[in-house]
Order: sequence, then C-alpha cells, then structure tokens
Amino acid sequence: MRVGLHSAQARRRMWFAVCAVALAALAAILRFWWQDSATAGVLLTALGAFMSVAALMADVLRGDTTARPDGDGAHRRRAVEALAEAVREQWAAEARLRRLQDPAPLEVDWTLADRRLADHPYNIPPGTVLPRPRAGGVTPGTPDPGTPQPGTPDPAAPDPAAAPPGPRVVVLGEPGSGKSVLAMRYVLDRLAAREEGGPVPVIFPLASWDPLRASLRDWLAVRLAADYRPLAAQADDRRTLARVLVDMGLVAPVLDGFDELPRAARATAVRRINAELDPGAPLLLTSRGDAWAAAVEEGDVLTGAEVVELRPLDLVRAGVHLERSARPLRVTADGVPHTVWTPVLRKLAERPDLPLAQALTTPLMVALARTVYGDTSRDPAPLLDPRRFPTVAAVEGHLLEAFVPAAFADAGPRAAADATRRLTVLARGLHRRGTGRLAWWELESLVPRTLALYAPGLLALAVLSLFLLPVTLARAVDDLAGLEDVLSLVALLVGQTLGFAFGVRYLLPSGRRGRPGTPGPDRGFRRRQALVTTGVSALMWAGYAYFDDLRFGFRFGGVSDGWMPDLLGGFLFSQLFTLFLGIAGLSRRPIPLGLPWSGAMSRVAARLGGAGLAAAGTVTAGVALLGREGNPWTVLLGTTCAAAGTALMASATNRGGQDGAHTPRAGRIARRFVTGAVRGTAAAMLIGVASCTAGGFAAVGVTALKSRTAADLRDREIDGWYFSERAGVRSAVTERTLRGGLLLPGDGARPVAFAGRTRPPNCTMPLLPGRRCVDFVSRRTVFESRHGDVVALITPGAGPGTTAVHPTNLRSVLPDAGRDWLTQGPAAGVVARDLPQILVSGLLIGVVGGCVCGVYRALSVPSDLMRAASPGLSLRTDRTASLTRGGMVALLVALVCVPVVATPGDWGGLVHLGTQLWLPLGTAALALSAWGRFLVARSWLAATGQLPWRLMAFLDEAHQRGVLRQSGAGFEFRHLRLQAQLATGPTADVVAARSPGSRRLPGPPDAPDMDEGFDIHHRTS
Repeated sequence: MRVGLHSAQARRRMWFAVCAVALAALAAILRFWWQDSATAGVLLTALGAFMSVAALMADVLRGDTTARPDGDGAHRRRAVEALAEAVREQWAAEARLRRLQDPAPLEVDWTLADRRLADHPYNIPPGTVLPRPRAGGVTPGTPDPGTPQPGTPDPAAPDPAAAPPGPRVVVLGEPGSGKSVLAMRYVLDRLAAREEGGPVPVIFPLASWDPLRASLRDWLAVRLAADYRPLAAQADDRRTLARVLVDMGLVAPVLDGFDELPRAARATAVRRINAELDPGAPLLLTSRGDAWAAAVEEGDVLTGAEVVELRPLDLVRAGVHLERSARPLRVTADGVPHTVWTPVLRKLAERPDLPLAQALTTPLMVALARTVYGDTSRDPAPLLDPRRFPTVAAVEGHLLEAFVPAAFADAGPRAAADATRRLTVLARGLHRRGTGRLAWWELESLVPRTLALYAPGLLALAVLSLFLLPVTLARAVDDLAGLEDVLSLVALLVGQTLGFAFGVRYLLPSGRRGRPGTPGPDRGFRRRQALVTTGVSALMWAGYAYFDDLRFGFRFGGVSDGWMPDLLGGFLFSQLFTLFLGIAGLSRRPIPLGLPWSGAMSRVAARLGGAGLAAAGTVTAGVALLGREGNPWTVLLGTTCAAAGTALMASATNRGGQDGAHTPRAGRIARRFVTGAVRGTAAAMLIGVASCTAGGFAAVGVTALKSRTAADLRDREIDGWYFSERAGVRSAVTERTLRGGLLLPGDGARPVAFAGRTRPPNCTMPLLPGRRCVDFVSRRTVFESRHGDVVALITPGAGPGTTAVHPTNLRSVLPDAGRDWLTQGPAAGVVARDLPQILVSGLLIGVVGGCVCGVYRALSVPSDLMRAASPGLSLRTDRTASLTRGGMVALLVALVCVPVVATPGDWGGLVHLGTQLWLPLGTAALALSAWGRFLVARSWLAATGQLPWRLMAFLDEAHQRGVLRQSGAGFEFRHLRLQAQLATGPTADVVAARSPGSRRLPGPPDAPDMDEGFDIHHRTS
C-alpha cells in the first residue's frame, strides 16, 4: 500500500529523517573539531535521548487524538446548549442596555415587499399568515383613548412571538428603520421557543465576509469561533467545533447588514447562500431595500425566502413613545401629564411638513431625540425653527452630534467633552480601517506604523529590565553579560530592537490561520521564513566578520572590535526570538488566547504547581539577595520562578474559564506539548541549521579573505611588541605589564583571558562550582601562531610559569599589523576555529524552538467559558495567559539549556549562549502577545492624550450609556451613522465650545443600519 506524502506516517518518517541527519551532522562536528571527546559524547547522547524520547512519546500518544464517537456526540450536545445560553445571555443583556423595556418597545410596522424581490410563492414553505399592519392614529401631544397609557398593556399589539411567514425571511429597511433590533428580537424569540438540541440562532454581521474569496460555511465557522472562543477547539483533525456545528445545521444564521458588502460581491453572496444552505434551513437576512433590489437584479432571489419591508414610523407612535419616555413636568386638571415634548408634538401635528416631523419617522432618530431632550429635560422647541434646521439632514446631523454629550451629560461638561473627543479618535480609527468593530487586541491600528513595528522589541527590553532589577540591586549585572562600555550596550540594544522589528515584519505570519504550537500556519510561509532567515543570517554574519576580527577564533560572549559587531550581534540574537514564536504559530496580529484549565483537577494541579513554583522562587531569590549564598543567576532564576508561579496560580484561580463546553481529557495538555515540541523542533532545527550553516560559511569566507595577506613582520618591533618566526611558529612577545581578568571554566579547561577592565561574563554559575574569575597581571605576554592558529601565553606573578589562554579576547592589545601577520594562514584553519561553534548553535536553536512550540501548543487554547466574553474579561484572561506562557517559556528553555550550561570546558562560549536565551525569550513571548500589543497601544494613546489610561473602563461606560454596543469581545458604535458623524464631523473641542442650540451639521451620507435601539411591531420567531 502506498503512503501519501501528507499522511501522518509519511510526516513522521520525514521528521525522523530530519532528526537523524541533524544528529549525524552534530556527531561529525564533534568528532573532527571538538577536542574534549568526553564532553562531546555527553552532549551527543543527551540530544539524541531528547529527540528519541520526544518522538517516541508523540508516536505513542498520536492515536489518542481521535475522539470516540459517543464522546463526540455528548460533547457536541453540550456545545450546542452552551452556545444557546451564551447567545441568550448576550442579547438579553443588550436589549436591557438599549432600554427596549423602558417603558415599552416602540412598535414598527412591516409589510410584504415587492414580489419581484422574493422567491416564487410555491417555493416558500407554508408558515403563519402575516398579521396585518395596524392602522390608526392620534393627535400628537394629546392622549388617544385607544392608546395605552404607561403601565397598561396594549390589546392591539401583535404577539411578540408571532411566527415568520416561513423559515427564511429577508427584512428590508432604510438606515435607522429598526432592522438590527428586529434581528435581535428574532434571536431572543427563537431561543425562547427553541427545544433542546435544536438549531441556535446567531447574529453574523455581514461586513466581515468576502464572498468572492470565502465560502459561506467557512466564514460562518470562522466568525463563530472568533465570537465564541471555545468553539475554536479542534473537533477532529480537520474541523473546529464551530465548523461541525455549522455543517450539522445546528446554527441558524441571522445575517445582518447585507448592504455592508461591496456592491460587486452582493450577487455572489446570494448565490453562495443559495448553494450552501441546506433545504429548509432557517435564515434571517437584513438589508437596505436598494442594495437587495440591485443584488436580485444582478443575480438571484434568496431561495425559499419571503421578503418584508419595514415601514416608516408615523408621527403618532413616535410622539407617544417620546411622551411616555420623558419625565412629566406637570399634570393637567384632567390628569394628563405634560412633558418637554407636549408643545412640540402639538406643533408637529399642525405642521407635519416640518423637517423634525420627517426626521422622527425612523426609530434611530426617535432614540436620539429621547436621549438628547427627553432624558435631560432640555427644551426641544428650537428643533422647530426652520431657519436653524431647514432640512431633515440638518435635524439628523444635530441629533447625531448632540447624542454623545447628552449621553454623558450627568458626568459634567468637561467629562462629556472628553468622552466626545475620545470617541472621535476611535471612530476615525475605525473609519480609516473600513470597519465598525472595535476590538481591544486591534487597538494597535491607532498607533503609528513605525511605532507598532518597533514597540514590541522595546517592550520586551523594558520587561527584561524589570526582571534584572533585583540583580541590579545586588550590584551584579556585570556578572550576567560582561559588557565592555556604554557604547557597546547602546549598540546591542539598538540591534536587538531592529532585529525584533525585522522579525515581527517578516518572520511572523500575517494571518490567523495557524494554531499556536504548530510548525506554522502555511507551508509556503514556512519556506519563505526559512529563506528570509537564511539570507539575513548570511548577510549579518558576513557583516559581523567584516567589522569584527574572527581570525583568532569565535566565542559567544567575546569582546568585539567597536560597536558595529554589537549591533549586528544584537540583531541576530533578537531575530531568533521572533523566529521561534513564528514557528510556534504566533501571528503578527495576535488574538486573545486562554489557558486549558477547564476541569477541577487541572485547576487544582495548576494552582498547586504555581504556588510551589512561586514559593520556591521567592525563597531562592530572597536567600541570594540577602547574601547568604548563591549568585546573580540564582537571583534571576528565582525571580522568574516567582513571577511565573504567581501567574500560573492566578490563571487557575480565575473561575472565568471553567465549566466550558470543551473539557480536555486527562493527559491532553502533555500530549499537546509533546506534539508541538517534536514538530517545532524539527522545523526550528531545519531553519536553524540552514541559517547557521549559511551564516557560518559567510563569516568564514569573509574571515578567510582577511587572513590571506599580511606584511612580513619577522624580526620587527611595533609598539613594544617583538615579532619573530622560528620553525614555522610565529610569535609576538611583549615585556610590558598586561592587566585583565581571567575566566576559569573549571575541569582543567583552558582559561579565557580578557584585557583591561572588561569583566568576564558568567563568572559564577549554579551548576559549575569550579567556575570563577580572577584578575591577572602578566609581566610577559606571548602570542604563538601555527598556520594562523593562535594561542596566548601569559606570565602572571613573579614565578617563571606561564598559562596558556584563549587569545580571542586579548587580540585588542596587539597592533593591527601584528594581528594580520599572526593569523595569516590557510582557509581550513579559519573553518576549524569559527565554523563548529556557529553550526552547533543551529542545533541549539532547534531544541529551544521546539520547547517554545510545545508550550504554545499546550497552553494556547480558546477560553473555556462558552459565552460571548466581555472585552474586559477577555483582556484579563489573555493577560494572565500571556504572563503564564511567557514564564513557562523562559523556565522550560532554561531547563533545556542546562546541559549546555553544564558542559565542562565552556567550549566556544556556549555557556554564555545558553544563559542569554531563556529570559529574553520569555519577555519576547509576552511582548508579542495580544495583551502586549494592547499595552503598547494603550501606553501610546494615553501618553499622547488621545485616550484615557483606563481605556476598558471608559469603553464599558460608553457601552452602559448606550453609545457603544457589545459585539462578542469587542464593541461597535450604536449605529454606523453615529460612527460616521464622529469620524467626519467637528472635533470635540468645537462641540464643547458651541451652545446647545447652535449645533448644526449637514447630514452624513447614508450608512448601513447597525442598531436602532427599538423593537418591531410585527416580530418573527
């Protein structure tokens, strides 16, 4: 039987082959270039064991990923019921915020639309006969005997649960006519009449659908998973739980805002809906009348759908609603209350041609008029002045402009002006993006692009500085890095910022298709990622070798020649972080993610583990800071453990994520980690080995060119150095006193000398008790070279003995001509001195990348709370999850680097590389999370005065005041016309300076209907 290339067995064999080739390459490198055979054997065995165990665990546990049919059925039923409860809770709360019950819904009539816009009658399934629109009227400003008074039922009102004319209905209406509220009431009525296991009506704003590229079912599944995050969980190898519910007909779509689709896509959208919906599947669609008519003319009608049209409000109902919702100012002798609207409505009854009367024919304008005048008891009489408001557009513009200040009126004039200015900033940002959805994780779009590109790197460095604060207090920062001077530090930080920005732009996937922890969202992108990393690495290493001197050998953590190598090295270093996270599937535009603590046992285990980790870290760091024992790395590791443990404990203590529809089976987190680690290791090792090979050969090539020619210095003296050559051995000798520091790795390994005041890095390590640093004073220093391979001999003290040391960090004491002459030799010598260390670092990159992928696959899951999470809750959940993942990444990478750090002899400075990876990688994971991006945007917008620091509290207040509406974990303006008015109208400063009666704006262009805040006379269920 043939096995396809994309089968699980073929992929498993491919990864095994990749790992085998990588281990064989490592064995060859260690065999021919590593002089310490014992250390080579230990390292090779450790890496081989890691790969073998990880692959074996992934292979053994792979079969458990297929869910049992019975379990799938029960899981699906729980998900459907949880979704129904979530939708009911979401829209019931929204109905209360829109005050549909205060004092009673405003009734809007509907009638059958033009028959040419609907399907043939015999294609429409039979349904309840349409109730006839109610007729009648009263004189505005006077009570009608047939009009119910506040607190009494309306016997003429239709049944709120009246059935629709069929399972599919298209509702047409002009902007502000009540379409979106009809959709909301339709959902609530259907849920009230729904039986267990039946389809769940869910509202889908059509503005985010591109029917020219995405099918209806694909888009419904994506939107469902985005708004109700637990449904993003994988139901099987191919589909999410959201896609399963859509495919099984358990979701009844309510498509709101057909007119928000591009005109060229509307006919295609109708064809896709007809082709992809099952026969008899329920559907409600809202649209403007002209947009639907054009789509039908260009394409087709909606199969099996009746089309109804909302009628404009008559002045009678608008007046009654305004009277009933306003505070009574006085009561007449016959007991009739009078409000601010009473004289105005009487005038409109006499002059129905006034612009105000025509403006009050839409529920949106009635709602705005109620807020601006009725709720504040302001006199609406100026609205009757034809000189100030000569057109309907002028009245509507005034009401739209005055709505936000009126909604915040009780907070004071200054607060109202601030709210208007802030909402204007948000509206303009949404207007530029062409969307109406305001999500906190997309707030970065309001930040300048340059800042958005560079800010994550700056945030990662800032968080890293916070972790280094305890070490700074202990005055031991130099022990961690061993920087030469301030200029080197600045160059390193600039390089890291540039490298981080480059990685964000080119090494992170731009979309959101991939699952965190997988080797990537797209094979094409993975290839591009490998090519970009390899090409840039080759270029950076070539530049590093050009500006630095690698002829004496390359060591990680060595002294560089000038600031340019530090800048290039920082670029390469921070580029790795984005590479790892890009392989893990972290997007350039991240979305909120939760943690997998769903069951009681998993939460208890996470709490206990977090508490133990926090306690151990606190004790470790505290003991070291008190000076009783330990070193700077102990302080840093303890601080990280304490922070990660606290975040882990907090994430499991938060009960917002429990009792979800998707509860992982026992051991699933471990299986996800193993799967992600194995796949991530293979992908990272391929890219790491390829890029380090290209970079290594580029560096070796440049260095070999620099080693080809040199002036003959035999028997010459330059700057106190005497040069000679005897029996093929070149030497440079000086009798001048040389001072510096000596790093003693221990285990009999060759010491590493540092000239001048440069302090060696990592003088003490927790796992290396024999490692230490000492000062030296050499009264005679010798450099000896055999075919370009240089060794340094120092003569410390007064005795005759000499000590052989690595010459790499002593080369600065030699004159430039002396460097050239000593290192002149064949290219093979340069390869032997520089290439092995760079190649081995590629293998370390693979292992570290696998750990990052494992953590992200295991700990990056949708929130288990099956509800349309509030924006604040989703922000807090992602913040805790980001802190936890960042801490776990740092600690796990530190654990993986233990064999490297504990390697005897410190070959090639790998100890320094191992110590420098783990903590910056954790802070990078935090900076690139959705919460990290939000923190950057929030800080910038608050610092520039555009938005308040407590942004979520402000948005929630605007939601409570009816200016915004909640849409899942995001917000939208109450109506797109309000958003358009704020985006294109005057600034808040101008609004605040105007008197209440002088606001006058031309009406904005028609905008799609989103929210009118009223109920419908003839409702469907």
